[in-house]
Amino acid sequence: MSEREDIRIGFVGSGVMAEVMIGGLLARGVTPPENIWASGPREDRAEELRARHGIQATTDNLEAVANAEIVVLAVKPQTLPKILRQLRDSIRSEHLVMSIIAGARMSVIGSGLDHPAIVRCMPNLPCQIHRGMTIWTATPEVSAPVRERVRHILQTMGKEIYVPDEVDVDRATAVNGTGPAIIAHFVKALEDAANFIGESRPLARESVLQTIIGTAELILASNRHVGELIDGVTSPGGTTSRALHVLHQGRFAAVLTDAIDAAYRRSVEMGDKLDAQVRGGG
Repeated sequence: MSEREDIRIGFVGSGVMAEVMIGGLLARGVTPPENIWASGPREDRAEELRARHGIQATTDNLEAVANAEIVVLAVKPQTLPKILRQLRDSIRSEHLVMSIIAGARMSVIGSGLDHPAIVRCMPNLPCQIHRGMTIWTATPEVSAPVRERVRHILQTMGKEIYVPDEVDVDRATAVNGTGPAIIAHFVKALEDAANFIGESRPLARESVLQTIIGTAELILASNRHVGELIDGVTSPGGTTSRALHVLHQGRFAAVLTDAIDAAYRRSVEMGDKLDAQVRGGG
């Protein structure tokens, strides 16, 4: 969509992901800078955001909420219970509350704010360049037209997928939320390996990154199962066969599965902890 909506949005939390969303909204012309508010504890950060984007930035969370139709919760998980207590009496019935906080369940946010219309999103790091993936869901109280507005907002950062089951957002936290760090770790390891066998650092960086980008685009363009693509480049006794054998010996796939499972379990643990803190008044 390119039609300008002039939505009034207030960000509670003014860190990296909040700024990513702000940049996307402004770049796509969804709403003008004077309609965007961002609050955080540091005045120097507020000044930085005002200078860089021309938005309304403040150190007063209630000010950001008062001027918004959509309130985006973008704080660290450990500060959420305090923020919910602070905002509870300022959230109006017509507000839509969006959360990009890892592990924070909609029931916890709804209970803490005494407010039913909640959207939970899990964007990832490539959203910084509008190539991200955001998995999101919403409570039944969020109407179809409002969900379309949310979709419009999230599309400013890249692709988005709505899921009806909130547990898929926890899974997304482990996969597409954690995935960029895992992929970056793999890139570094592959560059190091290329350097180990004699490639220069500049050559290794360029060749590794283009190989990964090209392979991803090939997989997207193909209707074949990824296993077929692997088989297509693997000749018996060849270089790829030898390399894959070493990866199998090192339990590459099993270690990756364990890593994603650990991230998923941590997301669930964080949700359980926040639930106990908010419902228990901690």
